Amino acid sequence: MRRSGFIVILAGMLIMAACSSNTGAPAADTDNAQAQEQAEELVIADQQIAASLDPVEPLTTSYLVSVGAAETLFKVNADGEVDAALAASARELDPNRWEITLREEARFWSGKAIDADAVIASLERSRELDLQAQPFLDGLRLEKSDDYTIHVHTERSHVPVPLNLSYYQTAIHNAEAEHDAVESMDLTGMYQVIEFVPKQKMVLAAYEDYWGTKPTIERILHEEISDEQTRMLSVLSGRSHIALKVPVTSLAQFQDSDTAEVVASQAANTQTIYFNLARPQLADERVRQALSWAIDREELIILAAEGQSVPVTTWLGSNPAYAEASDSVYPSFSNETAEQLLDEAGWQLADDGIRYKDGLPLSVRLMTWGGDKALGEALQSQWSRVGINAEVRHGDYSLIQTARETGDWDASIEAWSTFGDPYTLLSGQYAPGSSANYGGYDDAQTNEWLAQLAESADPAEQREWALKINERVAQQAPVISLFPRPQLTAVSTKLQGFEQHFRQFENIVKANMRWEAE
Repeated sequence: MRRSGFIVILAGMLIMAACSSNTGAPAADTDNAQAQEQAEELVIADQQIAASLDPVEPLTTSYLVSVGAAETLFKVNADGEVDAALAASARELDPNRWEITLREEARFWSGKAIDADAVIASLERSRELDLQAQPFLDGLRLEKSDDYTIHVHTERSHVPVPLNLSYYQTAIHNAEAEHDAVESMDLTGMYQVIEFVPKQKMVLAAYEDYWGTKPTIERILHEEISDEQTRMLSVLSGRSHIALKVPVTSLAQFQDSDTAEVVASQAANTQTIYFNLARPQLADERVRQALSWAIDREELIILAAEGQSVPVTTWLGSNPAYAEASDSVYPSFSNETAEQLLDEAGWQLADDGIRYKDGLPLSVRLMTWGGDKALGEALQSQWSRVGINAEVRHGDYSLIQTARETGDWDASIEAWSTFGDPYTLLSGQYAPGSSANYGGYDDAQTNEWLAQLAESADPAEQREWALKINERVAQQAPVISLFPRPQLTAVSTKLQGFEQHFRQFENIVKANMRWEAE
């Protein structure tokens, strides 16, 4: 557990009151004002920040929610319970209908009411323009009951609508506003964006007319520091107060630090390799299975995660509710099995240690981003042992997005949350055309089982269908599951109120965060 007591160093505050400038303005007053402004600013160093202000652009809403600028109707707390947030309450009227009551006191930054019309317009805009929002809004029909009441009709029975509307992709924004500049964007959060330089910095100030609990800290600076070591030095030196995505290789730097400490919260996500099934070498199920059998997950965790995780062999395996799925299908790695599958698929090992078929080498270009470079290199080494020529390309996430849009990619790595409604999660990953079905997986049996899961209203039966789908996908290997991504955050020992959360990436800033008084 991390310490809860903290103070901020007020550099430059202690100056002689008698000093004054030649213009007659007291130097002490000026310096004190500057120091006070610096003291009130919370500095968050991130590997990447938003490239846009529009909530429907990829990943933008994640950053806006994490710093308190954007809000969802509901919020999942650190215990996994769904609480009302921008909404006042919700109740299930019948198996296919929910009623959501909105807060009449809530307003957008512009002063516009956050009423039923505004909320429906926001969610429909997200549904239309944000692929990542679609899994959570699919099968929901929104209807205005009165000015501050919405009825949500569901195609499936007993859909956990509040949970679906707690994901950052469903953040409420003014759909009538132009979200292309600080002056025109219109959100609801306790912090308002006052300055923005894409991929560099975002400055926010406490919103005076916020409907909820007013934040204690007046200003936030969210800045991008892509270099891991520079980001760690920033928080260790005290320049930053929170540093996100701490690489596991930096843990030793914090062992004896009095300035910052690392918070490690258990994440419900799965570090996953996604394959482009349109690639000839990856269209063969046996090749994909061989790639999975050849992975020593225990070694990966040591080499790429400093031991800060546990192996999982199926996508749902990182969700505690599906613990039995953590080691199914691929109970242990086996190069012998991998080699046999590759032989059967016609890929023969040559004297140079690479497998060939029809004169072409068995090659896989693996794209990584963020803190996954070491993971990619470890996979490259493991696959080479069975004759697979893997090339790792590490860069910005936007490069992966562009490659997917053009179809020019073989494999990539990222981690999606496995916490939530099983149908929403699994259909979002594996249903044809879904937002996270990057590789174009389309299996008749899986589609049929997804339909069965969609129709089931019994939780126990839903769980059985989810496990069957999860296992079949692992067997066919359109993706390969590795381990929950380590979720490490460095926090200043002078800051109070930081909360550990299994969805830490969208739970960085809290209203009660404060500096400990001297």
